[in-house]
This record gives sequence, C-alpha cells and structure tokens, in this order.
Amino acid sequence: MATKYKVQRIVKVLAFAALVALTSGVYSASAADTQPVTNHSVGVQMFEWTWNSLAKECTSNLGPAGYNWVEVSPPQEHIVGDQWWVHYQPTSYQIESNLGTRAEFAKMVDTCGKAGVSIIADAVFNHMAASDTIGWAGTKHTKYDYPGLYSAADFHHCASDTGGIENWDSLYQVQECELLGLPDLDTSKANVQASIIAYLKDLRSLGVRGFRIDAAKHIALADLKPIVAALPSDTSFLFEVYDGPADPAGYRKIGNTFEFNWARSLKGMFNVPGMLGGAASANALNALDQSSASISLVANHDTERDGSTLTYLNGKRFEMASMFMLAIPYGKPMVYSGYSFSDRDAGPGSDSSGKTIDATCPANPTAADPILTDGAFVCQHRWAGITGMIQWRKAVGDAKVIQVYNRDSAYGFTRGKLGFALFNTGLNNFVKAVKTGMPAGTYCNEAITGTLGPKVTCTAKARIVVAKDGTTSFKLGPISAVAFSVASKLN
Repeated sequence: MATKYKVQRIVKVLAFAALVALTSGVYSASAADTQPVTNHSVGVQMFEWTWNSLAKECTSNLGPAGYNWVEVSPPQEHIVGDQWWVHYQPTSYQIESNLGTRAEFAKMVDTCGKAGVSIIADAVFNHMAASDTIGWAGTKHTKYDYPGLYSAADFHHCASDTGGIENWDSLYQVQECELLGLPDLDTSKANVQASIIAYLKDLRSLGVRGFRIDAAKHIALADLKPIVAALPSDTSFLFEVYDGPADPAGYRKIGNTFEFNWARSLKGMFNVPGMLGGAASANALNALDQSSASISLVANHDTERDGSTLTYLNGKRFEMASMFMLAIPYGKPMVYSGYSFSDRDAGPGSDSSGKTIDATCPANPTAADPILTDGAFVCQHRWAGITGMIQWRKAVGDAKVIQVYNRDSAYGFTRGKLGFALFNTGLNNFVKAVKTGMPAGTYCNEAITGTLGPKVTCTAKARIVVAKDGTTSFKLGPISAVAFSVASKLN
C-alpha cells in the first residue's frame, strides 16, 4: 500500500538537516548570499521559452521543484527569422522580441520572483547583427550603423584578410575580429560601454538578477571590468568562455564561467560503462577549475547542437549525468531544458506573425522517451531523477563525499550520512548489497519519486531499506540510478 509523504514529515526533515548542518559544518544559508547564483543554488537554462510560458512554469513547476534561478534567452530586439540564433543578432537594446513584449517580460520576472525563482538574462553585446534588414520591433539598421546607438566608428575593423577570425590562437583576432561575420563592437569605447550598461540597468530595473554574457571570450577582460563594476554588487555574471587564448581564470575574478571541459567529459563517463568510478573523489573534484566560480552543466543550446556533450536524445544517460552533477559538491549547477530538433538551426515553432509559440510540456515527461516531434519541448527540468536530486542536493548541503562503492560499472557515495547515491552506468543489472553509510530506516528513492511533496507517494518499488549496519540490498537495472536522503526518510 502506498504511503503518502506528510507535510509534518517535511518540517521534521528540514529541522533535522538544519541541526546536522550546525553540528557538522554543513552550510546554513545566510544573508551574505546576496547574488542569486551561488554554490548552494540550482539553476536551469530554459532555452527559447516565451515569457508567458515561463511565468506559468515558474509557479507550477520550477519554484516548487526547488530551482533557484533560470537563464532565459536574450530579451533584446533581434533580426526577423524563425531560427533560434536570430536572438544572437541584436538590432537594438529594446526589450521586444519574438519571445514576448517588454510588458510580458516584466510580468514574467515578477511572477517568477514571487515563486522564488530569479531571472538571469542572456545578454548579447559583443556584436550586433550581420544584416541590413529591419529588426523585430522595426529598428532600421545596416551592419555598421544603428541610428541613435552605434555608427561605423563604434566597431572593430581588424587587420585580418577577411575581417573575421582566421587564427583562433590569436587573442587579438578572437577579441577584435568578426565572429561568423557579426560586426564586432569596440567595447573599449566609453559610449559603447555606456549603452551596454544602460541596457543591463534597464533589465535590472525590471527585476532581472543577473546576466549570462554571450561570447564573453570575444570581449577583452579590461572592457568587461567597468561594465561589471557599474552594476549593483548583487548582480550575478555568467561568462561564456570556451577554450582559446582568453584565460577563463581572469573572467572568474569578476564572475563565473561555464565548465565546458567538464561537460564534455561527462559524455564519456556516462556513455562508456565503468568510466564514472572515482569522478566524485576529492582528487577528481580538486583537479577541475575553481568550484566557487564555475557553472557546472551537462549541456547547453550550443553543445547539444555540436555533439560535444550528452543531449536529450541520450535519455536516461542525460538524466543520470544531470543527477551526478547535482550530487557532487562542485560548481554552481545549471540544468538544461530545450526542445526537440532535427535541423540544428530551427527554432521551436512560431505562429503566423512570427512570434514563438508558447512552450507546453508532455503530461508526464520522462527520460525514457525523449524523442519528440520537431519543435516540441522536451522539458528535461521536470524529469523525476533531476527534480529528486535537487531536493537531495539541498538536503546534504556541504557534507563531504565519502566513497563507498566503485566496481561492476557502479559508483556510489554518501554525503556526510545525509544522502546516498548510486549510479549503474553498465548494461547489466546491478544486484548487490552495499554499505551506504546512511542511518537505519526506510527511505524513498528520489530518482523515482522526484521532488518531495504532500501528494507524492512512495510505492513498494521506490522504497529503500537501510539495515542497522548501513547496508542496503539494491536491484538496479541497466543505466539507472538510486538516490535517497534524510529528506525522503519515511515515518
């Protein structure tokens, strides 16, 4: 017979976790964390979601699931088209796009804020549009002329043969030549910086709490510093810095950078049985880039299109990698949620006016069947293993990793006796007894039930029994995981 979680139980669990935190050095939230993107928050990139659909999702799912912040697609005016990348060719800094109007954007930010979800806006200011057309809101322009904003003198005109980046090892070319033919703004100029700062402050005035800076490695660090300094100190900055001559360490001194190398390594860990072992050890985590200023991720909109990382098409492996990201004490995790596509340029679908259609999710989105019609939203952010691990992560806080199992294509560890997770990356069943290090009792598998709530039931299949010596007998199928914490312990 299914046992329903009780609200009283949640209160008791949280009280217990707080007590353990005080007595074991586990993190306890304080007023010092003024920025929305911290080591103790969980974010999600909601790629190409309209403002109206995001407002609904914050209230119905994102907030209740425990997401703290959302990276949204660029809200500024862009060229007209049905490709996703039109958002990365701005024609002005008006907050009008095919994802919604300024009023709709402002309402979304407010609604999400009330649901406990901060908004991180994708900001594009390394370049403008490589076109001579009219923008979404009617802005007339040419490639190097944006009346009332920028003229030809405000752009870099580099010395390469084509004017574009030809030598990717040259810092000069990477930061002053054109990326894919896009006109490169001279961000060292005072008037250019002033326009960018005014745009970011406008977004802040609407409640936006931070920014993902697109193509940040193509902007000189010296140019970014005064822009960052001009914004309130509680503004989070996430810099897109891929491999190349621009050193990510410098950008991490004024914000965060995305850990793309780690994301690429996850593909091997979860695609080849047995490759995960040891990946959560202190030595492995210490070998990564600075944790306190790194955004950990499994994929984003670029990497799922270039094939360098796992994608929704990997189904359970993508879910497990996301769970692992949330299970380890590294970085500031960002889950990815996008839409299905066969044409890498195609957007999620638009109406007769060219406006992006509001996102809708399947009734019960799961990792078991992620292949959908082109343009349909996959809604990975709702997958039970991911939402369950958000709860798990918050229950274990800063507790250290203690490795307890590493063989037979399975890798498991506990976090300070507050939570245990086991990943079977192999193609065979895993049927063994393992010492979990968890206190005796009956728990619910959060990889199955998802986020704890008063309406969630713990079926017999989801129950985990831990003996007095901390041992548990597992029956895990291929490519699957189990996770339980003090937050899922039953009465």
